[in-house]
Amino acid sequence: MLKIYSIIIGENPNYTALFQPSSKRKIALYANCLLVPVILWFINGYLLVKNVLEGSVYIAILTAFIAALIIFLIERAIIMSNGSKPIFWFRIILGFIVATLGSISMDEVIFKHDIDNQVATFKQEAIDNAISNVESNFQNQIAAQQSIVNQKATDWNKSLKDAKDEADGRGGSGQKGVDKIATLKMKIAEKQEADYNAENNKLASLTLGLDKAKVEARLKAEADFNGNALLLRIRAMFDLIAKDNFMLGVYILFTLFLFCLEFLVVLIKVGSKYSIDEELEQAREKLLRAKTKKTLDRSEIFYQPEYAVPTVQRANSLVNQNISSVFH
Repeated sequence: MLKIYSIIIGENPNYTALFQPSSKRKIALYANCLLVPVILWFINGYLLVKNVLEGSVYIAILTAFIAALIIFLIERAIIMSNGSKPIFWFRIILGFIVATLGSISMDEVIFKHDIDNQVATFKQEAIDNAISNVESNFQNQIAAQQSIVNQKATDWNKSLKDAKDEADGRGGSGQKGVDKIATLKMKIAEKQEADYNAENNKLASLTLGLDKAKVEARLKAEADFNGNALLLRIRAMFDLIAKDNFMLGVYILFTLFLFCLEFLVVLIKVGSKYSIDEELEQAREKLLRAKTKKTLDRSEIFYQPEYAVPTVQRANSLVNQNISSVFH
């Protein structure tokens, strides 16, 4: 198993085979911690594409494999990295980002049915807004046409009353019976009735047009609304937990648990002490640097002795003095 663990974290198995038992245990610890987020991302990637985004099985497996591979490379880079404070903080920030994205995507899988309910609410709101926009567009036309119909109805009823009063002898000429004046008034009433019916038909046509436009707006809103959009579902999740304190508490617990699992590699890398073999390796590197520096210092004696050897420096000084005395 040590060979497999060494390959996982990017170490040479032949080199780690000579490690002390404590160092071998640390290699196993690193490898196990690295596999936790990788497995989580594989499962999460598959379930997210297959169940949440409703993709095909092949796409889900491919997405899960790519996501797990990327996380594997990132986590292994975190384990293998070692250096200055900028690298240390970069490792922390990178681990934090990976853990945050992993916890959010896993929450999308865990709370799928609750998020579906909130997405259904969003869909109904989109449909209602579309219908409301259609109604507002038709409202002025219908109100104007309704006003015309009411005026035509008033004129028609007034003409009917005038014709009836003329025939009864209670108005107009005061002659009872259907004479020429009464007949004329009846024709006027008939014309106004026709005008009323024409305008009322226009109102009915507008009302039918409104009903048809509302149906079309509903169908278009339902067709345009994509309940599987990832950003929409993330928004639905946060809107959902913002409305209910109980769900907020459960969400925080799940998220913290998943975040800790995702952040496990960084925590182990930052918090664990150096093993004896790591300390020996650092000591060898320091000795090698010191030896290299010493070798370079010695090489200056052969290539630039006038800067390093005192006798050569004194000889150069005497030569320069003699040259000065000869020419002066």
